Order: sequence, then C-alpha cells, then structure tokens
Amino acid sequence: MYQISVVNRTRTVSDLELHRVVRAVNRQIAEDFAPYWAFGGNLRVEGPARGRIDTNALLEMRGDAVLYLLDSASSDDALGYHDRNMQGVPYGFVYLDLCAQLGDPWSATLSHEALELIADPQCNLLVKGPNPRGKRLPDVYHYFEMCDAVQAQVYEIDSVPVSNFVLPAYFTPNESEGTRKDFSGSGLRPFEVNPGGYIGYFDPNKAGGADADTFFADDRSRERHAIKTGTALPDSERPRGRVARRQAPSVDPRATIPAAVHDIRLRHTLAAGAVNGADMQVDPIRHVVVLMLENRSFDHLLGGLQGSIPGLDGVDPLNPGKNVDAADGGKEIFQKPVAEDVVSKAFNVPHEFGDIQLQLKDGNAHFVDNFVKHNPKASAFERQQVMAYFKEGDLNVMHTLAKNYLVCNRWFSSLPGPTWPNRLFAHSGTCLGHVLMPDADNPAEIDQLWGTFRQDTIYDRLDDARVAGKPVSWRIYHDGFPQSVILDKLKWPFLSGRYSAMEDFFEDAQAESSFPAYSFIEPRYANGAKRENDQHPPASMEEGEQLIASVYNAIRGNEALWRSTLLIVTHDEHGGFYDHVVPPAAIPPDASPSEFAFDRLGVRVPTILISPFVEAGVDNTVYDHTSILRYVLEKYQLPPLGERTRPSQQPGAVGTFAPRIRSRAREDTLPPFETRQARRGAIMATTAKPVVEIAPDNTRRALLAVAERMLVMDQLTRRGSALRAVATHLPATTPTEPKEFTRRMESVDAWLAARAPGATPPPLGPIVPAARSTPAERSKRHPLPAAAPRAPVPVRAAPKGAAKVPLKSAKRSAARKKPEA
Repeated sequence: MYQISVVNRTRTVSDLELHRVVRAVNRQIAEDFAPYWAFGGNLRVEGPARGRIDTNALLEMRGDAVLYLLDSASSDDALGYHDRNMQGVPYGFVYLDLCAQLGDPWSATLSHEALELIADPQCNLLVKGPNPRGKRLPDVYHYFEMCDAVQAQVYEIDSVPVSNFVLPAYFTPNESEGTRKDFSGSGLRPFEVNPGGYIGYFDPNKAGGADADTFFADDRSRERHAIKTGTALPDSERPRGRVARRQAPSVDPRATIPAAVHDIRLRHTLAAGAVNGADMQVDPIRHVVVLMLENRSFDHLLGGLQGSIPGLDGVDPLNPGKNVDAADGGKEIFQKPVAEDVVSKAFNVPHEFGDIQLQLKDGNAHFVDNFVKHNPKASAFERQQVMAYFKEGDLNVMHTLAKNYLVCNRWFSSLPGPTWPNRLFAHSGTCLGHVLMPDADNPAEIDQLWGTFRQDTIYDRLDDARVAGKPVSWRIYHDGFPQSVILDKLKWPFLSGRYSAMEDFFEDAQAESSFPAYSFIEPRYANGAKRENDQHPPASMEEGEQLIASVYNAIRGNEALWRSTLLIVTHDEHGGFYDHVVPPAAIPPDASPSEFAFDRLGVRVPTILISPFVEAGVDNTVYDHTSILRYVLEKYQLPPLGERTRPSQQPGAVGTFAPRIRSRAREDTLPPFETRQARRGAIMATTAKPVVEIAPDNTRRALLAVAERMLVMDQLTRRGSALRAVATHLPATTPTEPKEFTRRMESVDAWLAARAPGATPPPLGPIVPAARSTPAERSKRHPLPAAAPRAPVPVRAAPKGAAKVPLKSAKRSAARKKPEA
C-alpha cells in the first residue's frame, strides 16, 4: 500500500483538524479513487522535524512520499507543488496563502496533491493524445495529471471538501459513449478541460523542440495557473519553471483571510477557544517581548483584584485561603492584604524543590509549616507574610496593567521547583531533569554548568527560521549578568553580541522596523552597580514596578511598535508565597533521568498579556512557560522544543494563547505611565532609597560564580582560545558577606559595561581576578580533578513518605539551615 506522510508545519491548522481532513481524503482514495484505478494509498500525519525542509533528506517521510502543509509559499525552502527529489522520491506542498488566493479550500488542494502523488509512480508520466489546440493538429504528449483538468470542481466527504479527479476513460479517446471521464460526472470528454482547469503537454513536432506548453480552458484557469506558478509576479521575483523557488507577494499582516478558507480556519479558532472567531485574521504580532521577573505567586501579587476584574480567581475576602501553623498549636493563618514592599531580610522564604513538595501537600496546606521549619524564630507578622497579598492599588503598575489587559488565571510555573530550572523551561522547554540549584559553595557544581545544559533553545529555532528569506531576529536584554548564560548554546551568543544591556532596549524600541522579532528581558538579580529589580525577596517590589513601567512605556511610546507587539509580563516561580489553586497535571517534556516525573506543574504565577490586540479581562486556559515557546514556534512554523510545545489533546497539555490575539487593534488602551523623572524611557524615583544590604542567598552567589567564570572565558576568548576551554584560575567560593558580595558584583558590572558596543574594552591583564585563593588552597577545601567528569545529577531515594529529591552533592542535605532560592 502506497503511504504518504503528511506534515503539519502551519501555525493556523490544528493537528485535530488535519486528522479530520486526512480521514476524509483516505476515504476518497479507498472508496472513490481505487475502485476505478485499481491502485491506491493512505495518508498519515507525521510530526515535523527540526529546522528547514531538506527536500533531498525529507526527514519527516515515513512512507513512500511526503506532503507538507505550510502557511505560506514564501518559505524559502519549499519548492513547487509536487516534484521528485534527486533520489526520485515524490514530495509536495500545500500552501495556505496560495489556497486563499486561488479561492480553494486547502483540504481540496491536499486531496489534489495526494491523488497525483499516488498516480505518478504507478502510471506513465506522459500519455499520447489529441492536440488541445485543434483536432487537425498532430498528436501531443499529455502530462499524466489526475486533477488539473477538473481542478476547479470539488465535492464533500464527511463535510470536508475534496478534489474532483479524472477516471481512466479520460486518457482513452476511443472509449465507448457514456463512460464517465471524471468522478463527479461533469460531462468532461477525453483530453478536454472543465472551466477553471488546464492541461500540460508538449508537442514533439513543434519547431524549436519539445518545450512544455499549457492549454487553459478560460481566463479563470489562466489566472489560477499564474498564481500557482508565480508568473503573476514582477520579473525580478518570478520563479523559473514549474518547481522553481516560489516568492509570494508580501502580505499585509492585517489583511483579512479570503472567504474561501475563512470557514475552515474559523472552526479551528473556535475549537481552540477564541472569543471573537468572526474577527479572525492573520496574526498581527510582529514582535514578542517577554519580561520574566522572580519569585511571586498569583495570589500574592494579583489576588487583591478579584473584586475589580470579573472572573479573576484571586482572594475571596469573605472566604480567604488558610494554612495551619503546626508549630503554634494549630493556629489558623488566613490570607490578608498586608504584603510588605520589602520582605524582612532576617529570614528567607523557602522554595527549593523539596520545600515545594511539602507546601503543596493536602491541597496547598503547608506553606506556613514549611516556612516555620526554616525560620523557627520568625515572628507572627513574618509568618503572616507567607499568606499575605497586596491589596488593590499597592502595586500601581502591575495592577493597572492587569485591569487594562489580559490576566492569565491559570498560568503555572513549569515545575514545582526553584528559579533556574523554571527559567530553563522558558528558554528551551526542559531542564533536562535537574530540579535543584547548584551549590554555590562547591566549585565543582558550578563547573558542571559548562556541558550540562546542551539542549536547543528557542533562539536556535529562530536562527533556523526564515521570513521573506531572512532569519527571525532575536535579542536578550539584561540589567546585570544574565542567568540564561548557563545554557551552553547561549554562551557564545552572549560573548559575541547577541545580548544587550537594558539601555539598548530603550534605544532599540525607538525604531519598529529594526526591533527584534523576539526579545527576552532579564532583570537585575543582585545588587551591584545598581539595585536589584527582579522582585525576588527581599528586593523591593517598587524597583520591579519601575522596570515593568519603563518597558511598557518604551513600547507604548512608539505607536508603530505598540501596534505590532505582544508584551508578556510573568514570574518564573512563586518564591514560597501562598497560592490557593492546586497545580494541575502536566506532560513530561522529555525522557530526562530524574526521580521527579515532571507530570505536575508548579505553583501559579502572575502573568499578563499586554497588547492592543488582546482584550481586557481574564483567560482561564492552562498555561506554563512553555506556552510562550509554543506560540513562537507555531508562529514561525518551527519544530517543537520538548513534548509540552506540541499541540496535544492529552490530559495535562498546556495551551497556546494564539487564539486570544485579536484581528484589529483596540483604541482604548492604556497610555504610558506618568514619570516623575524620566531618563531614556526608565521611571526613576524622586528620592533615592539606600541600597538594602542583602545577605546573598545561594541563587545570587551561584550567579556571581557563573559570571566570574564567564569573565575569565571572555578574556580567554579575546586571547583566541576556544569557548569551551576550561579556566585553570577560577575564583574562590563566592562570599556570604553582603559588602564583599556587592563589591564582586560591581566588578562584574564594570566588565559588562566595558563590553557594551562603543565602550573601550579593558586591557588584557592577568586572568586571575583579585581576592582569589590559590589553586592549592582551593584543592584543600574542594578537591577538583582537572578532568572531573560532568556526570548527571545523582539521585538518592528519599525516606519513606517524603518527596523524592535529586541531590547535587553528598554535602547537601534536606536539613540545610538556609533554603536556596
């Protein structure tokens, strides 16, 4: 049985809809086509491979031929409608934009191409017959095409439009009268064409040789052929021949979808949950900006808005959530609107992997117990902070944006774990089974960050993508040293200029035409030359509010950029603060070895979708950080990053917010925030607050350790060494004393500033930073063989009844006094 693989590389057709169409086409082949032709085949849906389509490799083909479903004929790696590669393997393409131009349902085009791919290998490619230009002319050779002569005619199977096709008698002019020549019985005669159709042939008797020619039934068929072959385009864009590279005219992203494909896409849109399907158009978003802050739960930041935003699932003042403090005689602690701008620096809010497993037990009932376990001397007010939330208006920027744009009621962190694993999900769709932070006191664990996280990232996918023949642009903006550099495939982009400081973001936002298609903003994670603004306790919430407002103002202040951008403001994880919604099940992203199955999402986090193309209100779809990746991957027809980014109907699948994108921009959007003192788009306080001396926790110290090693790598690279070279003179373990930590972080900031475009790089001096111990002293404290293998995270079984937690080193234990961030 002839097998055709069908590969969905669109962002507009769901796999569910494709399966429905494929079932109908398979019925057509088995019940309509095969009884006449005595041969047939089957279509089956396959998953797309990574990167561009290689017509010589055809990686997605699992049978005898392959058909690709693509959004646009402007894809620079898609050739022709159907052809054979250098090995003679048939392949073809169905372009949704060309179907729209032709006025054909894409299902009928898929049927057309499938029937011809089945017929071509079975029959002669040329059939001798009468000259279509006149009976008195010598015979010619017709191309054996199943549908071109009747291509304007369709019929339905299970409500799916499919293509009419010719029958064997069409190629036998002496067949007896009354024999059907096409399936729909349109009265077609041998070697003739119906209105809207055409036939290809060549005349061996024609002067100049046997050049290909085409006979058109009418002007409509001529127009259809010009659209398919590209001859309607200017000479400079015109392809060469039937299978030449197609360059479709540029399409206005706000152009309405033609009526011929409107119904099919509308059904898909409504099935996906769109609220305004009748308004559905091509996605108008040309720029996606992600601002990911840190360590706050949904209830903690947005729970106080339940009375102001209809449908928001926040804190019910009449029935607030509660935890019982087991260490205080079972005292009930309820949610209260008493959240502090700066959480007391005398204690830490725990949120390591093992801590979160305890917090979530019994329906999120042990947040307070877990906090008291790490902070037994905490006051009643400090214990209340775990259950506290900000009342309406406390966070002017965040609350104002929430009231004016789309709040995601069910956006969860990607796993019940700490900061870094969740951020890895946001960049790559997986954390490769690592659920703990590296131990900042163990240089060996920091060293393992070179070679541990080698997975592809969204940035690799975008580098492979093409829009109008060009790669999709991206940039990571950072205010301080960026955490994403722990990913191996982002180390070289960081050193080679694909990252930019936040000052550059405000400048870049002034020009929409050159602004990146995808931007990720990393806040400042630790005090150094500037104050921390990531909202990670005990950093001030106000600093983060100023960052959010400055980013919004930069985009909102440029009308062209504003009317083409989606800004996503989210948080990586909950930071140990209570949320009343129990996290749902999840699809594991991969088969990485870990005793945690990754079958459950983490705690709910506050996320707002901000754009003139989204409604104000709430969205109850279940999302996690991989939903961002899925939207971008589907937008540019890119292969998935892990199982969560694939469209799926399985339990635990996360959604895509593509159906929430409106077709027309709202005119009632929020103007820029008023600034008390503005500088390059940033909002500055009128009176400077003193920098809070924060005793650095494990997260901040680990980040400093990575930064100082990258500083060494930068110097080695400038000297001509390979990026993967291992630094032999590494910093001592990072300091725990606030002033020394801040001093070292200021040195990192100075290095980053010197690397900025236009800055004068510092001279290449000794690569050993100041205040570092000798190798002999380090080996005494932490023996580290030169060729130590970078093994996966070891896993140790937990005691019976406790959560199973992968351990990074034997030195670490669940009874560690200070929790990691």
